[in-house]
Amino acid sequence: METLSKRVKELRIKNNYTQKYVFIKIGTTEKTYRYIENGKAIPKIPTLLAIADLYGVSVDYLLGRTDRPEVLK
Repeated sequence: METLSKRVKELRIKNNYTQKYVFIKIGTTEKTYRYIENGKAIPKIPTLLAIADLYGVSVDYLLGRTDRPEVLK
């Protein structure tokens, strides 16, 4: 979960997005998003997919299963 929260936060900062922008774009609440970013919650699958889609990275990258962010097709 530490890798997930770290990568979610790093991607948000790298893209110059505010937390508000992200939680609106991925369709969750402010509280839920902050918990994800702070490592206090694991996102549900639809939210995890929305985060991956927003940043154009793979779910495996978000979860720390790979260090390659690109989506394999």
